[in-house]
Amino acid sequence: MENSNEYVLELRLLSEAVFASGEKERNLVQSRVLSDEYGFVYFHAKSLKGQLKRQALWLLRQYIAIDRKDDYAHAYAFLHSMDVLFGVNTWELVNAWDLEKFMNDYLQHEQSGKGLRGQGIMRFTHLELPHEVKNAFRELIDTNAFSSHDLTSAQTYLRTEIQLEEGIVKDNMLNTYQAVKKGLVFQSRIFFEENPSEVLPDLLRIIYSLDRIGAGVHRGRGEIETKLLIDGIDAQQVLHLGGRGTA
Repeated sequence: MENSNEYVLELRLLSEAVFASGEKERNLVQSRVLSDEYGFVYFHAKSLKGQLKRQALWLLRQYIAIDRKDDYAHAYAFLHSMDVLFGVNTWELVNAWDLEKFMNDYLQHEQSGKGLRGQGIMRFTHLELPHEVKNAFRELIDTNAFSSHDLTSAQTYLRTEIQLEEGIVKDNMLNTYQAVKKGLVFQSRIFFEENPSEVLPDLLRIIYSLDRIGAGVHRGRGEIETKLLIDGIDAQQVLHLGGRGTA
């Protein structure tokens, strides 16, 4: 049963980031920002969940590194939380994550018992501007005070990236893209199909340790600060992290 509390992931951009749509515009920009019909930029829920899961994998590797080799107690517990939250399958552990030995140890561990769920309990909405902000600007758009294009332009910079070869721009290596401005705050609502109380401390560790988001590996990923709000209150004030620490 879904928990009755309201859970919101809140994120502030500390530097510009790329929320790429994958669409291109001829003679204007090679990489367009994701935006809705009104011109509000957003980060796709599936991409957000994927980047959080990658952050969880990074934390799992830290637990594996600090645990004693004959006792992966902390790593086992964290992997269980990952599995409950995101869903983890055998293929990911063996092939994508190169953790075959650890996975086999986990599955054989007498206290794990349950194996892997493969389907997580957590669902996200798109990461977007707070609803009260969007509602205020929608009214201005409806009065034709400015257009959706104007609104998107106000939230983004147009950036150009070039690659040089012996001081000359390489062929087809001049790219123009839209970058979301730093300082903007975005929110995503989180829904749980089961009561998440058991795994909330590890979800906090994942969310609060996430420090970059965006498309691409380097330039497109902006620096961020994140928090989890439970009924509008910072989760760190609601929950007391214990046991494994914050890694």
